[in-house]
Amino acid sequence: MRKTCMLLAALLLILSSTAVAIEDSGLNKRYMMLAGTVEAGNTVAVMAPFGGILQNASLKEGDMVRVGEVLHIIDTTKVYAPVDGKAGGVRVQDGDEVTAIQNRYTALLYIELSSPYIIETSTKNAYSGNPENSYIHPGEFVYLRSNSSRQRIGTGFVIYVDGSNFTVEVLEGNLELDESTDIYRDGDYTYRSLIGTGKTARNPNVAITVDSGSIYKVHVQHDDVVNRGDLLLEVVTGTIPMQNIPGNEVQAEEDSIVASVAATAGDTVSQNQVLFTLYPIRDFQIVVPVSEVELPYVNIGDTVRIEMMNIRDQPSLTGTVASISGLNSAQATDDEYTEATYNVYIDFTASAIIRQGMNVNVFFNDPVESANVDDVEIIEDEVSMDAELTTAEGE
Repeated sequence: MRKTCMLLAALLLILSSTAVAIEDSGLNKRYMMLAGTVEAGNTVAVMAPFGGILQNASLKEGDMVRVGEVLHIIDTTKVYAPVDGKAGGVRVQDGDEVTAIQNRYTALLYIELSSPYIIETSTKNAYSGNPENSYIHPGEFVYLRSNSSRQRIGTGFVIYVDGSNFTVEVLEGNLELDESTDIYRDGDYTYRSLIGTGKTARNPNVAITVDSGSIYKVHVQHDDVVNRGDLLLEVVTGTIPMQNIPGNEVQAEEDSIVASVAATAGDTVSQNQVLFTLYPIRDFQIVVPVSEVELPYVNIGDTVRIEMMNIRDQPSLTGTVASISGLNSAQATDDEYTEATYNVYIDFTASAIIRQGMNVNVFFNDPVESANVDDVEIIEDEVSMDAELTTAEGE
C-alpha cells in the first residue's frame, strides 16, 4: 500500500507540470516547458594595477557597465620642481623602482639652480658703527660687490640665519666663483650698510627624492629648464613593468553588472587590492529546477528554446544544457514524500535587455524546433497518465 501511495504522489506531481510525451524514431522524449531564472555565472574581481588614491568611484552594486567604460581613475603622486633651474642627472625612467635608483645615484634627478652661487658668512666683518648690522633677517634683499673688481656686482637675498652666521643666495650679477664679496643693505654700497664679507661658492643642486614606490612617468629630460611648480615625476606605490606600464584609468573589459564595490572615491588603495567585482553578461546562465521525474528527459548538450516571461515582443532565444547539478535543491518538508529537484544550467547569449533574476520559460525537446516535426506524434499527458494510474490501482 505504501508503495502504491508513493507512486500515486509521484504521478500527481508529473500531472502538475506542463509536459507531453513525444514519440520520435523509437526514442521516448518529453516535451516540457519549465520555469527558470537568469543568474550570474562567473564573478570577475577588478584589482588596482598599482597603489594610489581613487579619484572617481561612483559605481554601486547593480550598475550596468559597458566594455571600455572608465570605472575608476587612480591618482598618481605628483612631484613638482621646488625651485627654478635646470634638470640634471636624470637617471630615472618610466617603470623604475624608486629605492633601487636612489640607492645607486642618491637621487632620482637634480635641479641645478638658476642662482649659481651662494655666500656663507657672518657679521664678523660688518660695519660695527651701525648696531642694526648685527641683526640679519631671513628673506631680506642685499647688494653685492667684488672686493677685487668694483665692476663685478650683483644682488641676492638671505636664505638662512643662525645667530651671527648667515647665507646669501646670489640672484643675479656678474660675480665669479670663489670671489671675495662684500654684502650691503644699501644699493649705493655705503660702508655704513656693510653687513658681512664672504667668498662666492657653488650653490648646491637640489636633489629630488621620494620615499618609495615606482616611477609612473618622467616629465623632464636632462638639461630641461624648469620653473618652480613644474611637474617633474609621477610616482605610484607597488611595482610596475617597464615594458607595459598600465594606465591609471581602470576600464571595463566587457559588458558586465557590478556585483560588489570594495573601494570608493578618496580611498587610498594598494596594488592588487580588489576595487569591485563584476558579473560578465557573457557568463549569464539560466537555472531551471527540474524534478527527479523529469530529469531523465534532460541531457547535457541538448538544445532548448527560451522565452522571456515578462518582456513583450522579445524573440525566442536558443540555449544549450551546460551542466546538471548532482545535489538535490528541494527543501525538505514534513510530508511523507518530497520529490527531489536538481538545477539544470543552460548557456545562452544574453542581449543587452536581459538582467540577472529575470524569469524565463525554457522548452525542452521542443517539437516546434524539431526538423521532423511533422513526423512527431504528440500524446497528451492526461491520456498517458490515466493509463498509468489504472495500472497502479490494479497493483
